[in-house]
Parts: sequence; C-alpha cells; structure tokens
Amino acid sequence: MKIATLLFTYNRSYHTEQVLTALSRSPILPQKLFIFQDGLKQGSDDSEWKKVNNLIHNIDWCESEIIVSDYNKGLAASIVSGINYAFKDYDAVIVLEDDCVPTTNFISFMQQCFEKYQSNKDVYCVSGYSWPIKLDKKQYDVYGCGRISSWGWGTWREKWLIYDKDYELVKNMKQKELTSKNLAMWGSDLEETVVGNVRGDCDSWAVFWALNVILKEGICINPYESLIRNIGMDGSGVHCADTGRFEVTVIDEKREDFNLPDKIDILDETKEAFADLYGSYTAVNKDDELKKSVLIYGAGNFYRQNAKTINEKYNIKSFIDKKKKGWLAGKKIIKTGDIKDYTYDYILIMIQDIQECLKVSKELSELEIDSEKILLGNNLYK
Repeated sequence: MKIATLLFTYNRSYHTEQVLTALSRSPILPQKLFIFQDGLKQGSDDSEWKKVNNLIHNIDWCESEIIVSDYNKGLAASIVSGINYAFKDYDAVIVLEDDCVPTTNFISFMQQCFEKYQSNKDVYCVSGYSWPIKLDKKQYDVYGCGRISSWGWGTWREKWLIYDKDYELVKNMKQKELTSKNLAMWGSDLEETVVGNVRGDCDSWAVFWALNVILKEGICINPYESLIRNIGMDGSGVHCADTGRFEVTVIDEKREDFNLPDKIDILDETKEAFADLYGSYTAVNKDDELKKSVLIYGAGNFYRQNAKTINEKYNIKSFIDKKKKGWLAGKKIIKTGDIKDYTYDYILIMIQDIQECLKVSKELSELEIDSEKILLGNNLYK
C-alpha cells in the first residue's frame, strides 16, 4: 500500500521542528513526506515563517516534497487541497499538523491499521490520538469510536470520497430520529463549529469530515494509549486555545506490533464515556422501567447543564418546543398540542428564567394538564 505522510505548517518554527524531529527518529520513516506551508498573510511578520521555510527545506532523512502556497489559504483549504493532492498517487494518507508530535511508534501503528482495516467498509479513519475519556483497556490496543480526531490521523482514498463541505448537514441530520441521535452522541459541539465557520470565527475543515463520518455511522480507530502529543494548546495557534482539557498520557515505547482485533465495533461503554466530552447523555440513555417518564419543555443551555442528572433519573420521551422541529438526540420535538398523544409521568420545564417558567406552567395548566405532573426545573436544578 502506498502511504503518504502529510505535514501542514505555517509560521510556528518551534512546533514544526518538534514534529519533524519526532518523525526523523521513527524506526519506520515515511514512504514520502509532503510538507505544505501556507502562504504568509499580508502585513504579517515574516521572521517565523522564514524559519519554518528553512526547516522544511533542510529535510534530508527521507524523501520529501515541499509545497509552499503563494498566498494564505487558511487552515481548512490548505488541508483539504493537500489531501486531495496526495491522493492522486497514494492509497492512504497520514495527516499531521505542526503541533501534533508523534511518538516513536506512530508511523508503524498507522501502517498496521491501514493494512488491517482497508477492506472494512465501516472503518473510515485511524487516529494516533486517544480521546481524554475514561475507558478500561481490553485485550486489544485500539477501540472503535464514532468521532474522528484530526490530531495525527489518516484515511484511505476511497473513504475520503465522502468528504463534503455541506453546510446543510446538521440541519438535515436533525430531521431524522437515528441521525439526530448519532449527531448528538458523537458531535454535540459540531453545530456550533459550523455556525462559527459561517460567522468567520473559525476555519474548520474537520467539522465536515466528522459530520460525514457520523452520517455514515462510521467507525474511527483510536489507541487506548495516545501516540500523539498536542503541543498547540499553548495559545500560539489560531484554532486551539490555551487549555489542558485535552491532555492525555502519551506512551513512547518502541514496539513492533499492535494487537488489532479482526472485528471492531463501537462499545456502549465508549458511547457513555464520550457523553462527557462531545457526546450526549440523552442519546446514550436507555429506558429503564424503574425510572419515571418525562417530557422536557426546553432544551437550551439550562437543560444541557443538567442533562446528566436528568437522564440518570428519568426516561425522556420527547422535547417540547414552540419554535424548533425535527428530532433532538433521537427524541422527537413536539408542540404543546401534541402532548395529549403521549403517556408520561411528568412534564419537566427546563427554563432558567423563573417568570418564563411560571408562564409556561400556566399555559400547560390551561391545557388541562394536571398541575402535579408539572415540574419546574428552576426549583429542582439551581
């Protein structure tokens, strides 16, 4: 299999040097290393950009090709065009950005996963990064996940064909029960990112890759022990804030073989663990006959802040909203006129403003709903 390794960089010489040094120490060097340097923004200081340019033109430890843009494309356009460029001649690509430092075993891990799962129609990508979620390691070195990671990852040419920069994806996925559930389970943050792209607050290509894989119910391969260390959470980048939220334990021990299962699925425990990161407690909650059933009035920030506690106590039958329609996390969004069609124990009003909360309570009472069945989230969840 022909595998290209791609490095995307711009004007962070320290970060770029760390990634290149790590790659040069790999027992298995890249078959060919493509380095894409974005063009300098007009009016920007060129000192760091020139340092990066000098670094990448002095690579002598593997076959390489340097592609320097004549203008500033931005992150998203750079990465998508670079991947498409490599796929003209290669079967699979390994993608690194200038802040994703690989361990000694990273290239070997990626190659073994590419060979193992290239014929698996459900596996869409491989990542060397392990999400900061609590999982008990099984007999194998990898687990299946429903969310792609863009930190030290790779895919095959035929799988990349599904990539579509479709701004209607989120809207369309929320119109069906299953796709709305999968969207919430693996990408509760993605709608905000899409909106950020529209506003110009961010420039994400990965949001569309994530959405398309979720739509296909694809599996992403991740190691239990991370083979990627992200050094960009230092405030130096455009898209990554200074945070320790995504720090993980990185294992950098030389090994030749990884224990990869012939059949890989996404376990329930992975879905549940991911709920605390970018997932949804509503989507992973399973109906329990010992729990009371509720209709939730209001699914905004107040509900999301208390979703874990609510789902631990109740079976959610549906959401009530005057303006929204479709599905949310696999639950149908209904109007107040549809309440009569549902069997439930309570209606839980999750509106933080007490006056608005009382107003809704009065409206429900006027629909001849028993007041004892109306619960005010404002009182229950301070």
